[in-house]
Amino acid sequence: MIELYPEFYNDVFGPIMQPGSSSHMAAPCRAGYLCNSILGEDVAEILVELDNDGSFKGTFGTMNEDLGMLNGAMGHLPDYKGFFGVKADLKGRGIPYKFDFCSMKESPHINSLKFILTGVSGKKVSLVANSIGGGMIETVWVNGYEFVGKGDTYVLCVYDETRSIDHEALYTKISSCQPVLEHGIGEGQNQENGYGIGQMHWFKIDSEPTEQTKAVLESSYAVLKPVLPVPTTSTKKPQLYQDMVEWRRLAAEQGKSLPEVAIDYEMAASGWEREQVVSYMRDTIMPAMYRRTHALYEEDVTPITTPFTELHYKKWHAAMPTLPLNMGVISKSIQYVMAGQPPVEGVLNVPGPMGTGGGFIFGVLSSVQETLDLSQETLLEGLFVAAGVGAICYTRSAPTGEVTGCTGECGCCSAMAAAAVAQMLGGTPEQVEAAASMALQASVGWPCDPIPGGKDMPCMARVLYVATMSIVYAQWALAGQDPVLPFHEVLDVADTIGRGLSGDLLCTARGGHCAAPTAKKLACSFREWHSKQ
Repeated sequence: MIELYPEFYNDVFGPIMQPGSSSHMAAPCRAGYLCNSILGEDVAEILVELDNDGSFKGTFGTMNEDLGMLNGAMGHLPDYKGFFGVKADLKGRGIPYKFDFCSMKESPHINSLKFILTGVSGKKVSLVANSIGGGMIETVWVNGYEFVGKGDTYVLCVYDETRSIDHEALYTKISSCQPVLEHGIGEGQNQENGYGIGQMHWFKIDSEPTEQTKAVLESSYAVLKPVLPVPTTSTKKPQLYQDMVEWRRLAAEQGKSLPEVAIDYEMAASGWEREQVVSYMRDTIMPAMYRRTHALYEEDVTPITTPFTELHYKKWHAAMPTLPLNMGVISKSIQYVMAGQPPVEGVLNVPGPMGTGGGFIFGVLSSVQETLDLSQETLLEGLFVAAGVGAICYTRSAPTGEVTGCTGECGCCSAMAAAAVAQMLGGTPEQVEAAASMALQASVGWPCDPIPGGKDMPCMARVLYVATMSIVYAQWALAGQDPVLPFHEVLDVADTIGRGLSGDLLCTARGGHCAAPTAKKLACSFREWHSKQ
């Protein structure tokens, strides 16, 4: 068994996706994609079941949840070019779809959902999954059989309705054909509708089933395809560090910088060579982040708008010359961060960990780079430090609004950006950690309460706070301020407090700012509008 742990391009800066929420759009899209992969034929009908008490109901439509689910069900991943045309495509092809808000019995997770797909032959398949933050998912049931997976490998699912298959004998046959990373048996639900009769033998393999593998199978089977850009393989090594103290110690012992140790971390996690790790950040992640934060100023593109949209970047850009205190790196950071907020079809987001988080972090780093005329290499080093901090956040916490509130999103992004800026300014490893610690300390306890139809509030207010203050905390660290608490202790505090928040404060659009009278009116107006779309 290969131990999974957070890495840069699956968890921290991923998935690269069309505009929307990483946990509310990208993750459901990935779950739908997995369900489509076990169907094995063209889709004829789509049903998505969502929990009445879950987070999807309160925000439905505000974060492109419905588009993500439908695209996934049709076999598309979150970066699909035709993403925003999926409803028109389904209508043109005569494929009905339904979102059913009901009691979700298969999973208690606040971000659970169930896909039931019918194929053109009448075949039906189902998949239950949880969105666990940052676009990551965890399957719970596959076609009525227990199976916990993260979409990080190919999974060969062999159905055994009569319980007559010898699992170890089957494992021996399959492993003689291709490497098996992990294997087990999932019990079935034995439902009256035919789902989950008997048991299912599952095998995580490091590539598609070979023809030789298929030849040894004596029962019906399905294949789950990986959804992550860095699949788990037998080359994955143990996690290099789990906190910044250990990260700094490794750097000191090996005579390396923090960015170099971060690259070592990703090499161990991915099994990639150094140049592959660096080139993915330099040639894939950075250009996507740059375009997301600069396209509205440099390209002829138009944001997607609704009656509830506020184009904050336009107001700020127009007012900049007249604002008496508007100057320098802070102003430029706000300009880029605001440009990274509105959805633009075809201009992809890079989460980090919130849906627009990668753009927010890059907006801060880009403003520092341009103001001080720093090199692209310095910016790249900052991104690797941000990724390293993000990996610690995912290791010790759940950076998602549905589990730890906005501290898990804006707060973690702020810590990542502050650490990266401190690195870019020439800070010591101790100062880099101090910047991350102080930035996170300031955001502990924030709820996640986006107002449906509320013109990106209060989210935008928090994003601007942490985008500007991350620069301040980086400089405060360089001035010698002692954060008192190491970063991982602050993260543990934030996690404990976040998990103690009421469910009304965890991205359900029920509590916090959403409970204000004006917010309730806005939400009603938005839902009425969305139901007609």
